[in-house]
Amino acid sequence: MKNLIKNYVDKLTIDNLREFAIKNDINLNQNELEYLLNLVQNNFEDILINEDKYLNLVQNNINSEEFIKVKELFLYYKNRYKGYLF
Repeated sequence: MKNLIKNYVDKLTIDNLREFAIKNDINLNQNELEYLLNLVQNNFEDILINEDKYLNLVQNNINSEEFIKVKELFLYYKNRYKGYLF
């Protein structure tokens, strides 16, 4: 499963991330999208293990209202797919 996630993350683009955010009523500017993309592409395995560390980083780098939505979405998908992630 990690290889599948890695392949997906490696192919992820700013446009993919923007579309996903918009579909989930999350409004991020270009800098925030670039930050999130870079963070995920360089740390995806560690994010699943040390979520608090990365949620704190994200909280400090994106709009606080949008952070709440990002956090909720992250936790939703992490719980939904936890059986496949670990």
